[in-house]
Amino acid sequence: MKKLFVTLFILSPLLILYACGSSYHYDIVVSDYFTYDIVKQVTGDELTIKTLQPIHMDYHTYEPSSSDLVDLKKSDIFIYTSINASPWLVSENNVSSVIGDGAFTSFEVLLNLEVTHDEETWHDHEEDMHDDHDHGFDFISNPFYVATIVQNLSDYLGELYPELKQVFDENAHDYYDKLTNLITPYHDSRETLVPLDVYFIGHNALNGFSEAFNLNIIALDENVSPNTEATSAQVLAFVSALKNNGITTMYMEETPDQTTVNYIKAQIPNIEILELHTFHKISKEDYKNNIGYYELIERNINHLEMAN
Repeated sequence: MKKLFVTLFILSPLLILYACGSSYHYDIVVSDYFTYDIVKQVTGDELTIKTLQPIHMDYHTYEPSSSDLVDLKKSDIFIYTSINASPWLVSENNVSSVIGDGAFTSFEVLLNLEVTHDEETWHDHEEDMHDDHDHGFDFISNPFYVATIVQNLSDYLGELYPELKQVFDENAHDYYDKLTNLITPYHDSRETLVPLDVYFIGHNALNGFSEAFNLNIIALDENVSPNTEATSAQVLAFVSALKNNGITTMYMEETPDQTTVNYIKAQIPNIEILELHTFHKISKEDYKNNIGYYELIERNINHLEMAN
């Protein structure tokens, strides 16, 4: 009995803290940092938002805590990128049972919604690339798709919060213009050229980005999951391709295997290595400096232009 009393005495503060920590009601819960950043561009400071996935963790390994699930069920809306980017959700049919009575949508769904704005949007040009958006998770790396998502997100949220619709539409319009003004010149300059070969130390996670800017990304690891590692044979073949093709600049993902990077640098000492972000997770430094999706797209473009 005494042991039970001591145990309860120790656990009581933890239970109180848990109850208090889970008592906050968030308007929106989002799956990850990049979903947060894009949603925030539309909502501004009008709605409270919680991000589930820690910034240092890849979506392949994230599992929600019990506290996360409580906050999720209490929220008004859950927004995630796609089922592919949130495997813990299991399937589209399982989402409603996870979140309770709240509304939910994904960027994948929003990308297929019809744009209601009168002005011309990227939807008018998307048919030149593909008639559908079934690109797995990495459609988020195509900034033209993100521009469309932002517009459709403002419509979606405007229906749920009609009193804030004008604010959402203005925010979405401003971000849409900012993003398309950044990416359209580079897209146009590359559109009629031969696809640019980009040698990439990382996994195959930039199909959307290469689609937007007419790139041929030659990934060291053709697997889509970052949890796989390139074999020694793949690394040797990659180094041979770099040497045989006279490559002076190659690219790496935001969290590369540093051992592989160092080996390639030792084999080709004068090669320049630049980052090409895949939008899987944000570094602590970028997070601290409020670097978001726009800034990383700008960085990617700048790094490509530096080498060509």
